[in-house]
Amino acid sequence: MSEVKRKYRVPNAVVNYYLVLMFTVFPLFFTNSFTNIRHDKYYLFLGLSTAVIVVGITAFLLNYFNNEMNEDKWYKSLSVTDIALGAFVLVCVVSTVFSDYTLSCVSGEQGRNVGLIFIIAAALVYAVISRLYIQKDYVFFFMAGGSLAVYILAVLNFFYIDPLSIYSGYGEEIINDFTSTIGNKNIMSAFCCLTIPLFMVMYMNTKNRYLKYTCLLSAGAGFSAMLCADSESGFLGLVPAAALILLYYSRRAVMVRKFFTVLCAMFICAKLLSIFPLFTDNNKKDLGTIQKFFVYGNLSYVLIGAALAAALIMFFIERKTVDKKLSKAVPITLSVIYALVLGVIAALFIRYSFFDTESKLEGIMTFFRYNEKWGTHRGFMWIKSWEIFKSGGIKNALTGYGPDTFYYAFAPYFSELSDKFGDSSTNCAHNELLNYLITTGFLGLSAYLTFVVSAIARAVKSAEKSFLAIVFAAPVLCYLIQSIVNISNPIVTPFLFIYIGLIEAVKS
Repeated sequence: MSEVKRKYRVPNAVVNYYLVLMFTVFPLFFTNSFTNIRHDKYYLFLGLSTAVIVVGITAFLLNYFNNEMNEDKWYKSLSVTDIALGAFVLVCVVSTVFSDYTLSCVSGEQGRNVGLIFIIAAALVYAVISRLYIQKDYVFFFMAGGSLAVYILAVLNFFYIDPLSIYSGYGEEIINDFTSTIGNKNIMSAFCCLTIPLFMVMYMNTKNRYLKYTCLLSAGAGFSAMLCADSESGFLGLVPAAALILLYYSRRAVMVRKFFTVLCAMFICAKLLSIFPLFTDNNKKDLGTIQKFFVYGNLSYVLIGAALAAALIMFFIERKTVDKKLSKAVPITLSVIYALVLGVIAALFIRYSFFDTESKLEGIMTFFRYNEKWGTHRGFMWIKSWEIFKSGGIKNALTGYGPDTFYYAFAPYFSELSDKFGDSSTNCAHNELLNYLITTGFLGLSAYLTFVVSAIARAVKSAEKSFLAIVFAAPVLCYLIQSIVNISNPIVTPFLFIYIGLIEAVKS
């Protein structure tokens, strides 16, 4: 049934109110500063989700007993995405039952609270949203407003301005690593990856003038916040996602123009950060090499000029081209450029990781040498994780040690981790996919990847019918890429399931 013919009823309104709360109250909520930030978000997510799940189940049962769904055999309409998520939940249940740490699997308390309770709640939220969401513009205004508040706090915190007194009682290490009301800098970067692409694509597509410029402002502020978070994981997700957005729209002059317009706005917002120290007595946190380039580097002005020039060129091409279509050579050229860039990256990675392992590397070049020290010793955790997977036996290889039980699986390496890097323990692989491989096994990881990738593929396939499919798919793609160096958690991961539910809801 097409979205145009669906009636907007109380359950649909409840879903939209839920989305409003998840994008406004949820990211800004905290009780005892950063001490309880993960638990605050976890319990709030469960509370809000329980309400919308009850409404969704009630609506389903009412429809079923009224014979509105009996005739259509609702189970026949299940998509690949639906089935994959069901399989993932099933694997998690089996993994929990046969785990040596069943109680910990249920709550995820020894990990990041991404245990069986969280997974079931997120899956049910997906199911409710995918069946009951009907698009209303006001939801996007709240999405932008809530995200903008988080971004502004991140920027203020970067300059040691603390309007919420959230840093009270903390030392320098926490102050430097944690920001806004989200958590540490890596989680903040993940939040940016889950919001900036949405605002970019929404700006490019919406016909609502007010929403258009609200999204433009939010995308720019989001990029500034991502720079202030000072985590390279944000760039790992956002750069490939932006490149693929450009490729997807590369034959439509108006879309290419809008893409470079929003890119220009993001670069300008980054440069504005360099002005703040004039008003804060130069009181600011340190930035990494990449972040410094956008904020303080003189060459970043070239990027602003290039983005602006590209937007202007597209503007004139758009006016002079009858069908407003660019040549097929454009996406082909972009594809060749992307392939060459990936080839250079791969060549550098292979050279410095396997052949030239002694040359001193500095700055961004250190990312091309994979060893135990790579990525703040993520390399160590990844190497040992593969050892755990290979030596864990058939049961653990298939269904893992149990949801969010990486801590127990990795325990034999705690002493070595402490000796080499000074960390006494860890409860995650700092690679979401590898973490799922260890905790839910090959079957769990396969189901999870099928769930996410099939949603993106279905969004692309149905985008001509509803541009919203791409609006929601862009942050999912960005999140998936950055998750290679990041972790699942109840602060940002709920949005992944929400977006995929939204993709399913608008795909037809």
